[in-house]
Amino acid sequence: MRGILLLLVVIVIFAGTEVCADGRSISIATVTNVREVYKTIIQREPITTREEMCENDTGLVGALIGGVAGGLIGNQFGKGTGNAAMTALGAVAGVATGQHMAQGQKCYPRDRISYVEREKDITDGHIVTVDNGEEFRTKTRYHIGDRVRIRSTIE
Repeated sequence: MRGILLLLVVIVIFAGTEVCADGRSISIATVTNVREVYKTIIQREPITTREEMCENDTGLVGALIGGVAGGLIGNQFGKGTGNAAMTALGAVAGVATGQHMAQGQKCYPRDRISYVEREKDITDGHIVTVDNGEEFRTKTRYHIGDRVRIRSTIE
């Protein structure tokens, strides 16, 4: 009779608890509260702005192109030394004209990218409280009333 009574007491004490060979126990508990745990992260967001860049052009490229074109055109006129003189005159006129046409302020659009850093709170897990008052942290989302398995190590 005492053996049966002792066996019933042990069954009541360890009801819902499994004891493993390595000293761990597994029990079933009901979730009574769930709180989210947050962590703050820094997010970098790009911002693009368009601006107009302007530069002064000295007309060097225009002078070079004008000189070549003027020399080629001047070479079509005159004979002998007159041909050389017309080529030189065409080149000088082409340099002056090309430089004058290319000289001035040149503007072009340019995109500029800058970054804004913002803090953002994100969910980093949950603190779950079960019916015996124990709390544990998990990444899994539980709901109040869920039944969970709890592993404990006996030391």
